Amino acid sequence: MTPSKEELEAKARHFANTVFVIGAGGIMLSASLLQPFAASQLGANGGDIAFAVATLCILGLASKRSSFALFAIDRQCAKYGHLPREDSSVCSRCFQTIADQPRTD
Repeated sequence: MTPSKEELEAKARHFANTVFVIGAGGIMLSASLLQPFAASQLGANGGDIAFAVATLCILGLASKRSSFALFAIDRQCAKYGHLPREDSSVCSRCFQTIADQPRTD
């Protein structure tokens, strides 16, 4: 049974949010582990530099959230089949052109 479009979109958002939270946590953990090393090598402000770089990495990760959601939607279409729009050859979930592909209803 194919889940509804709303369920699939909710799963895609959940995947993107999960990747962001786990990635941000990993980045901050890395920064906290590198802080003493950076402070010893770069002086008193070295620890601050580690967290500044971590913050920039998290901002970069946040800018890619939509890409993670689109990746999840592409995986869903591969699993459940494309859902063409009426009178169109474009999938309503992943927005790919599916004119050559068989319709899976």
